[in-house]
Amino acid sequence: MSSARIFSCTRCHRQVVICSCCDRGNIYCGPCCSQEAREESLHEAGKRYQNTFAGKINHAERQRRYRERAKKVTHHSSIEPGNNDLLQSQDHELENLSQNGDIYCHFCGCKCESSLRVDFLKTHVSGLWPLGP
Repeated sequence: MSSARIFSCTRCHRQVVICSCCDRGNIYCGPCCSQEAREESLHEAGKRYQNTFAGKINHAERQRRYRERAKKVTHHSSIEPGNNDLLQSQDHELENLSQNGDIYCHFCGCKCESSLRVDFLKTHVSGLWPLGP
């Protein structure tokens, strides 16, 4: 049995248990949330860039080249409307299995100690971590 940390996914706020072997400072419950957060981050960075002078110039040049190539500019068709669910369900790999009071790692499924940490393990050399300005 290994020690484990419990945390809330930064994106979906789901509580996750992670064993010390799998723990690499994780803040997301799995690849699904981390990928979506990455896409959101890239989208926001793109929006910030588009609002700069260089971004506007590059966008205008890219559109000019597109119009030359396509000889016309058209809009895409409307996206098919989804169902009226308030929340979309997400695929998550493993659930935190708790059978007979046993707790298992969300990532690898190994059995963990019953006492859970809420903070990271302190495995650094004093004075060398964390790196700061």
